[in-house]
Amino acid sequence: MKLKRRWVLWLLIIAGVWVVITRFTEIQKLLGILSLGQWQWVLAAALLQVIYYVVYAAVYQAALHTVEVESRVSELLPVLLSSVFVTVVTPSGGASTAALFMDDAARRGQSPARTAAGFVLVLAADFSAFVLILLIGLIYLFVQNDLQSYQLAATAFLLVLIGALSGLLLMGLWQPLRLRQLLWRAQRAINRTAAWFKRPAWLADDWADRNASEINEAALAMVTYPQRVFRTLTIALFTHLISLATLYALFLAFRLPIQFGPLVAGFAMGQLFLIVSPIPWGIGVVEGVMVLVYTSLGVPTETAAVVTLAYRGLSLWLPLGIGFFLLRRVKAFGAQEYSRAELSSVRAVALLTVLMGLVNLVSGLIPILPSRLALIEQLSWLGFSRGSYLTITLAGFALLLLAQGLWRRKRIAWFLTLIVLDVSIIGHLLKGLDYEEAIAAAALAAWLWYLYPHFHARSDVPSSRQFAHALAAAVGFILAYGTLGFYLLSQQFQAPYTVGGAFLQTLTMFFTFRNPGVEPATGFGQYFVDSIYMVGAATFVYAIFVGLRPLAVRQPATPAQREHAWYIVSTHGCSSLARLSLLPDKSYYFSAGGSLVAFVVKGRVALALGDPIGPPADAAAAVAGYQAHCAVNNWQPAFYQVSPAHLEHYRAAGFETLGVGEEASIDLQAFDMESMVDPAIQSNITGLSKLGYRTQVYAPLLPDGVLHELRAVSDEWLAARRTTEKHFAMGWFDDDYLRTTRVIAVHNPEGLIVAFANILPEYCCREIVVDLVRQRHEAPAGIAEFLFVNLIQWAAGQGYACVNLGLAVAPGADEPERADDWFSGRSVHYMVQHLKQLYTATGERAFKEQFGPGWSARYLVYPGRVSLPSVVLALIRANSDDGFLWSYLKDMASPTR
Repeated sequence: MKLKRRWVLWLLIIAGVWVVITRFTEIQKLLGILSLGQWQWVLAAALLQVIYYVVYAAVYQAALHTVEVESRVSELLPVLLSSVFVTVVTPSGGASTAALFMDDAARRGQSPARTAAGFVLVLAADFSAFVLILLIGLIYLFVQNDLQSYQLAATAFLLVLIGALSGLLLMGLWQPLRLRQLLWRAQRAINRTAAWFKRPAWLADDWADRNASEINEAALAMVTYPQRVFRTLTIALFTHLISLATLYALFLAFRLPIQFGPLVAGFAMGQLFLIVSPIPWGIGVVEGVMVLVYTSLGVPTETAAVVTLAYRGLSLWLPLGIGFFLLRRVKAFGAQEYSRAELSSVRAVALLTVLMGLVNLVSGLIPILPSRLALIEQLSWLGFSRGSYLTITLAGFALLLLAQGLWRRKRIAWFLTLIVLDVSIIGHLLKGLDYEEAIAAAALAAWLWYLYPHFHARSDVPSSRQFAHALAAAVGFILAYGTLGFYLLSQQFQAPYTVGGAFLQTLTMFFTFRNPGVEPATGFGQYFVDSIYMVGAATFVYAIFVGLRPLAVRQPATPAQREHAWYIVSTHGCSSLARLSLLPDKSYYFSAGGSLVAFVVKGRVALALGDPIGPPADAAAAVAGYQAHCAVNNWQPAFYQVSPAHLEHYRAAGFETLGVGEEASIDLQAFDMESMVDPAIQSNITGLSKLGYRTQVYAPLLPDGVLHELRAVSDEWLAARRTTEKHFAMGWFDDDYLRTTRVIAVHNPEGLIVAFANILPEYCCREIVVDLVRQRHEAPAGIAEFLFVNLIQWAAGQGYACVNLGLAVAPGADEPERADDWFSGRSVHYMVQHLKQLYTATGERAFKEQFGPGWSARYLVYPGRVSLPSVVLALIRANSDDGFLWSYLKDMASPTR
């Protein structure tokens, strides 16, 4: 099935290319016509057409909501625009449009039969709303004695069509038995056709009964909620008014402010024959009718033809082109293309950043254009100086370095690239009013800003390899800069340079401090010679900074410490945080009694994750030892998510405690699907199973192909929430981490992974922990419940005793405002807000309570009330991987999990 859909996709693309080739002359003519109009009004008309399709998608959303099929405009818009493309290249009288919407609904877990009823309602509402405008046009033509018999015949046909569509909807309400018979005959005919081709039956035996029932329920919904039908009609009328405004804007573009009567009459007749014409989109018919009507009403023939062709061109070719590019976003042709497109965008930005860096390099070597020199002298207040040349040259070097980080989705690379591009924009303008380069840098910065959600990878740990790369980059850049400059600026020196001579001259200047024998002939030539030393100094300072950075950054743990930590955790780990303590952001304290404390240092706070891991008898000694270890390093000790079992040890050591939430754990021995899971959830899970959704558990080590699919889901999940990876108290998507864990994934009917969760062991008890839970943005409703129920059933079958669902913020956790200590009260408030944003969606208490878990309190342990603000700040920084301010603000605006 997946292969067939891919073939269909490529056939449609080939058909689209063929349409463009065969109608290339028409496209050229359209562009020529639009170029003759006033560009402001042409642009307004194009924007109105874009708005038209957004509103038309809202018509579909309203109609589907009427028949109780839930959707979003953002989900329907790609399907709508793609249907325009499919309808034009494969004439099917609207059947292809209905098929696309039905298939899209099915993949979202909605009823295809109800979607078909909603599609019929869209047509009925669209045509009925248009009748109001048509009536105005017919009255005007009648008053002008210009009403023709063919126009009345087309109007009559439209009314019959509206009656037929309405009757089809009402049949499901008034004549359900007749509808069932009609569908049964269609089912028999289709299955006979399959048998004729020696294929299995295409439709199931209960297809007619099931769809008749769905259509009947959809019709009942329309009668039950007449206000929804009225809303659909209102939005449909609004779409026609937008089209009318588009046509009027084009009349203004070609300098003919037409009156309202003729405008509506010509538009109404064009739309009428667009509906009744047997030719897809009425190509050729609509244009002829509109020109004929406008000419008969006194509009000059040439103007009528130009405006009509421009209007038809925008209303046809604009959505056709957009639909062609959105075709691969439609679920029917594979939702994985969406994630691949996102990945392509990130890599395209990285490559364009390299290109922009090279543009900066070349621009820094080109003197001011003579035509702009006089203007710059008039605008002396801009502060033009040769410092701008040096600025954009160094910015080019920075962009070349940052491109690798963008390719790997590094957050810090994204942030620094935006800064460098802004500097480049100013530098290009001050250098010589180079607005072309400035516009290119601004466009790249805007695209980079738009793609922010896709840059969520953490920075690499500093290493000597980075220093070697930075040193090589500095040497390579200065050699390229000098060689290119001497070669391009030969006229600025006494003797011209060849490429080889330019390279040797740069090499001489690079490795000697004596006079290299350069003889500049102009002031700009002298500047370039001096700039080589300045650029060289700047790039080498950067390389030295990268080399010294590992000495200034605190390393989490040595390989020997990690090996020892793994041994302790695998021997004594019996909490949901045990596996997370082995992640690479942790440092370790080892007690003399064989216990381990995993912690991170943020500021002066050493924040430990959970209780000490080790022999139970050593817990008190481990807490005291960790407290002493922090005192030696001048750190404030704190513990996050400790259990009630060791609270007396912390209090004996002088710590205070604060509840942060409760951990949910499902006892599989007592779990009963029928009594503990809501019937609505059970019904939804059954529905998804019937549609072909299934789960599969992957054991470590995960193959590269599975990791690639999981990465696509994770990237889409992060992008949809406009957030970045979190750390410390939860895992993050890392190939080495995911590869060594079990993963349960939900596959859609095509086999594509649409949701997953990774499963962690607790080593010393028969309990598993759910860590990362992620799904595609357009996964069907209820997919998370489907995933968790199947996970619970799998765990029970494997003999596990419990499934740990992780932490949830306790009810009323935001209430403790301490009146006697305002700072402590505000600290608690901000911590709770942070945790609520951190544990949303599948981390919410309400979600976990659906599975009937038991609850166990978890606490924050800190030295005293005075230290609470700094401990809370350290917790937020640790979870946000030090992107505290930016990540916290983004999280406040957009939930993460």
